[in-house]
Amino acid sequence: MENIQPHPVKGKLPPATFQTLFVAVRLAVDVAVSLVAPALAYFFRFEIVSPEIPNPGHTNYLFLGYVFAALNIYFFITFGTYRPVRGRSIIDENFGVAKVVGASTLIMLAFTFFFTRFLYSRLTMIYAMLFGMFLLGLGRAMALVLERALLRRGHGLKRLLFVGTGRNFKSLTRAVSQRPDLGFTLCGYVEERADGALAGIPLLGPVEELEPLILRHGVQQIIVTLRPDRHEAVSGIVDLCDRHGVDCLVAPDMQEMIVGGHNYDEIAGIPVIRIKGLRMRGPAAFIKRAADVAMSLALLIPLLPVMMLIGIAIRLDSPGPVFYMQKRVGLDGRVFWMYKFRSMRTNVESSEGPGWSRDQDPRITRLGMILRKMSLDELPQIFNVLRGEMSLVGPRPERPYFVEQFEKDVPRYMQRHRAKAGMTGWAQVNGLRGDTSIEERVQYDLYYIENWSMGFDIKIMILTAVDILKEIPGVIKRLKR
Repeated sequence: MENIQPHPVKGKLPPATFQTLFVAVRLAVDVAVSLVAPALAYFFRFEIVSPEIPNPGHTNYLFLGYVFAALNIYFFITFGTYRPVRGRSIIDENFGVAKVVGASTLIMLAFTFFFTRFLYSRLTMIYAMLFGMFLLGLGRAMALVLERALLRRGHGLKRLLFVGTGRNFKSLTRAVSQRPDLGFTLCGYVEERADGALAGIPLLGPVEELEPLILRHGVQQIIVTLRPDRHEAVSGIVDLCDRHGVDCLVAPDMQEMIVGGHNYDEIAGIPVIRIKGLRMRGPAAFIKRAADVAMSLALLIPLLPVMMLIGIAIRLDSPGPVFYMQKRVGLDGRVFWMYKFRSMRTNVESSEGPGWSRDQDPRITRLGMILRKMSLDELPQIFNVLRGEMSLVGPRPERPYFVEQFEKDVPRYMQRHRAKAGMTGWAQVNGLRGDTSIEERVQYDLYYIENWSMGFDIKIMILTAVDILKEIPGVIKRLKR
């Protein structure tokens, strides 16, 4: 069969042109900023910070600027930052920039130790690193904002088809449907069962008809979300996509087989998967604990006045105690008392029993609704962190009553207790708060545990702060009523 490409929408950039354009934009920004940053550092060091020092001349520093730019571009390519990844966040871009500029600066500093014909100012290199991180991060953020704006306007859209309805199907289709800045036009999905539409998207046919459906609908990207019993079909689907020039992503449901992360290895030339296991033990656990204590103490000092005002407001708003203590399950299944500011009427569970909080919950007080929207009711958990019962970032702890239920019904649920419970987590910054899918939350929690790093923790804390700031306009409107 011939590969039938869809007709481009009149006046809109096709995906290939769009991707090439923004690779070129990022490359141009990276080169320009990488040359400007050392020049700014030179001017800042010798004209502003220390004008009394004799000017060493700019010729050698100009050469260093070219080296800085070349190293940055090399590491940007090596770290894969020019690959088209839809859904990349500004935070991801800035983490990538920090890694690249940090690596380039280390090499330049090492170079100055061996190059003795000219004495370079290492402080100038540090300034170049700081200017580079700021300007490259800013430039890439502006490029990303422009890219998202054009995607929302219909440029560079890819026609997308899902294959299968495995564990990741609903979360991925929801993300694609709710975020036009990802740049996908959702054609539908194919499945081995022709039993109607799921998730509000059309069922186009069975998996066996995938090839004619690709040609008929002009599909440019496929996401494979097959259930475990159909994973043997993935190889054939990948081959089919190769033949027709269709991008193929695979989101396999392999959680039942693999507990931790994995690397590829081989035995006598036969490929095997090496299971890495969970990472938060030994030195990793020590580093995380030290960071928790340091950051909790740093947060506690400015937050104490805020917590005092919240306590006074709770006493004035409704009768009852300021704090609310509840048993939760943490690391290795140990039960601890978690602290919160009270946001509900007192004794609500003595008659109704344990239950999930929800939007417009009548049990929540007027002030409690605001505290929950801003996550201010969670502030006392800083003391849980200092006591070692929780971490700033980790899977949110559940009550023993619910843990007993989920242990029986949700596969691998207890694996999330291999890390300390957190005040915020990867699931929460991805919208899974309160009465949401437990299965999805477990996936996000296990992904966090298996891929933990301090950088990942910092990213989650930044995203949490962004989520809280987004709630401020709604809270202000509520206060005006």
